[in-house]
Amino acid sequence: MKDEAFIRGAIPMTKSEVRAVSVSRLELKPEDILYDVGAGTGSVSVEAALLIPRGRVYAFEQKEEGCSLIQANAQRHGVKNITVVQGKAPDTWEGLPAPDCIFIGGSGGKMTEVLERAFALNPSVRVVVNVIALESLHQIMEYCRAKEVEPEVSCIQVSRACVRGRYHMMEGQNPVYVISFGGLQKEVKKEEEENVAEKRQIPRILIASPASGSGKTVITAGLLSLLKKRGIACASFKCGPDYIDPMFHRQVLGIPCCNLDSFFLDREQVRNLFLEKTKEAELAVTEGAMGYYDGIGGTTFQASAWEIADITETPVILVVDGKGSSLSVAAQIHGFLTFRPDSRIEGVILNRTSPEMVKRLKPQLEALGISCIGAVPVCEEAKLESRHLGLTIPQEQEALRERLEALGDRLEEWLDISEILRIAKGAQALVDAAKEKKAPGTVQEIQAKPLRRMGVALDEAFCFYYEENLEFLQEHGWELVFFSPLRDQHLPPALDGILLGGGYPEVYAGQLSANVSLRTEIAQAAASGVKILAECGGFLYLHQKLEGMDQKFYPMTGVLEGEGFRRERMTRFGYISLEDRENGTVTGTSGSIRGHEFHYWDSTNPGRAMYARKPASQRGWDCMIRTETILAGFPHLYYRSAPEWILQFLNREDDR
Repeated sequence: MKDEAFIRGAIPMTKSEVRAVSVSRLELKPEDILYDVGAGTGSVSVEAALLIPRGRVYAFEQKEEGCSLIQANAQRHGVKNITVVQGKAPDTWEGLPAPDCIFIGGSGGKMTEVLERAFALNPSVRVVVNVIALESLHQIMEYCRAKEVEPEVSCIQVSRACVRGRYHMMEGQNPVYVISFGGLQKEVKKEEEENVAEKRQIPRILIASPASGSGKTVITAGLLSLLKKRGIACASFKCGPDYIDPMFHRQVLGIPCCNLDSFFLDREQVRNLFLEKTKEAELAVTEGAMGYYDGIGGTTFQASAWEIADITETPVILVVDGKGSSLSVAAQIHGFLTFRPDSRIEGVILNRTSPEMVKRLKPQLEALGISCIGAVPVCEEAKLESRHLGLTIPQEQEALRERLEALGDRLEEWLDISEILRIAKGAQALVDAAKEKKAPGTVQEIQAKPLRRMGVALDEAFCFYYEENLEFLQEHGWELVFFSPLRDQHLPPALDGILLGGGYPEVYAGQLSANVSLRTEIAQAAASGVKILAECGGFLYLHQKLEGMDQKFYPMTGVLEGEGFRRERMTRFGYISLEDRENGTVTGTSGSIRGHEFHYWDSTNPGRAMYARKPASQRGWDCMIRTETILAGFPHLYYRSAPEWILQFLNREDDR
């Protein structure tokens, strides 16, 4: 592109001749993740983004003016796969996917730190650096020499013709050194893996929607019920940090459900987890989260349903709420199909739409290149009650299983199930390279000596658990013993640890408080040194008092000082990375442990042991209470994102 194609302002810009060489040296592939450090006006970001339609460019720029120019230039050229991050690299990289390539136009004096962090995230990252000063060139060459890397170095000296009266004079520009290295070993490794990897055919679909509330949860549940009735062994998955939807799959339908989350795990780990959980399945059904393309920060694809579909190479069926519209539905679907050329959308189901309307719309919809699978009209079977934290938990809804089974029977009438199965069976075989790799979140380097018996609170008040967290504990030697703080008068005997998950303690505050014997035993266990993990609702249960739904305060276990109380609106929501306040990392790891928060209740004593940082944002807050025996707070932690740290907490002092 010509330099004139970009809005420049007062920010320096990589000139077109240098830009052409630099972008070429990046050796970009369509799905790559590129970091543009010191992005300036975004000229490199824009040109690179056009070359990686299935990838993503993260443009890092310290100056507010530069960030505005990058956004303006991206908009001018119709580029939608650029995420602008204001701040100094690598401080702003937390929570972002590891780069395949990195272009450094300016490092703000942190060249070595930027390079070290990039190679820590991806040892095979491809690096291209532009420098003008000889001192900067010397620094790069010394870095390469220390790392025993042979860089490719070019000096580009450009002269441009300028009009001087009747004549054209050549005017020289500053010589620019283009240094490139890294990336080659990545290709070699990939080749080696593909040569030894096996391919496995896994019939699979992902149910997504344009937005929350479109009906994908109930249609997914009904479809799973239908498939189970047909005798098809299903594996169920949920995108994102969701507890409630998996409970429908697991507790109502009796189908195990696993969370797939590309914020908690990297792409390879997500893929390996999917492969592991589908070993015995005949069909895998994944339920999306929020809108199909909605990712972290509201402007990225990371952790979106689309990214999970991309990682697992899964065909997508889009559930669209058709109430109140007709042909406009086709325009909406067309937008989702063309927003990304690799949308993976192969079918559509219209929700809250009559079968007669679908018959009329079918030609227009299938002209878009997708299958029109049918419509689900407004009906009692497809209604689920809601409450302040989302869907009603399955245990509270009478005859829910029967209702979903009835919905499954109706879906047989309304939908083309054979077409759904055809789409699922048409999914490409996946390369199964996971056999030679350790499972996500396992720890081979640490010979941990974990405690043996973990009491896990499980009832209507405490029911939010990642299935992968429970599996993690079992993998590392724990026997899980379940108990009910609502009904059991005593703790299970001989416990070495207690796990109090999230849920709805505020709904059952009176009943929890009335169970004095169990509250007392938990307090005694804490005083005796039993390890306690508590999240959100479990954290509130450890307080002295908790405000119930009736606005009365009830005594709780009193393990922690403070009271839990209701806010008028949601207090915290979304993904977070947790770091030690003292050193900025999680002890024993190279970074942080990841999790999410989602709560309406707050605490007079939220804790200050950790710092929660929002991804792709400068927002953050103090949280968590941590002692030698207690780790408690509002965050829901994902253990496999920092397994060493969790095990270090759980190990006895005398075992370390």
